[in-house]
Amino acid sequence: MQADAPIGILGLGLIGTAFSERMIGAGIAVIGFDVDPARCEKLRGNRGTVAASARDLAGHCRAIVIAVYSGAEAEAAFADLESSPARPAIICTTTCAPGEIIRLAKRAASAGIAFVEAPISGTSAEVRDGTATVLVAGDAAAIDAVDGLLDILCPQRRCIGKVGDASRAKLAINLILQNNRAALAEGIALAERMGLDGQTFLATARRSAAYSRVMDTKGEKMLNRDFRPQSRLAQTLRDAELILAEAARHGLRLPVTEAQADLLRIAITIAGPDSDSAAIIEAIRQQPDSVEDSR
Repeated sequence: MQADAPIGILGLGLIGTAFSERMIGAGIAVIGFDVDPARCEKLRGNRGTVAASARDLAGHCRAIVIAVYSGAEAEAAFADLESSPARPAIICTTTCAPGEIIRLAKRAASAGIAFVEAPISGTSAEVRDGTATVLVAGDAAAIDAVDGLLDILCPQRRCIGKVGDASRAKLAINLILQNNRAALAEGIALAERMGLDGQTFLATARRSAAYSRVMDTKGEKMLNRDFRPQSRLAQTLRDAELILAEAARHGLRLPVTEAQADLLRIAITIAGPDSDSAAIIEAIRQQPDSVEDSR
């Protein structure tokens, strides 16, 4: 296929849309597919082209970026890609369980498809502005073949090792990130309840030993109740459940993450599954002013 053939995006949610904007901004032709017609129309409005199916996508592209919701969706979509006689390189950015991504890589190898594991650490806003990090794993030749594309998609890159290792690292990183976010939510909620000015508190926390980058990405959203999604509560909970399942598989209990997952479930009932992950703060804010002594 020609070197200037389009790049395909399978899955046009928050991350897939951010990828399309980066590539179109770099002058690369983009063709995408999503089961949601509204997402496809948004790509058309952004000067992209829409394929009729995942199989159709494969026939037009030199490489395809998979950015669907889950590992199960990625495996289902891969069946359509396998059925095409075309063999574009595959970059899978979906957060998967290690077992899921290893199965995909084996299927790709059997079909003669170059495959790169590349989950993203960061929100759609961070992908859009180039500050997210892609965790890359796989065969060196396959990675080299899409090196320039990876630089456009996500300029910050960490090479992890063999397929499966990037997903393992992503889950452990997400554990830290999610628990930092929940801790920030508790800190802001406590500061508000004690009568402190939220903006002053957040500015002070940013200069303290407690600083984490989540204060920059989610602090203002929590203060202002701005829950327009950059990352969705439902996706965050799915990732937390992946983390807990993988830990259980290795005989490890994660009590802090268990509590954080419960907060996410409560936040979803309050703010809805499509609200930004910053809405976890509502699970803490919307508690009774006082707790009865159970004695």
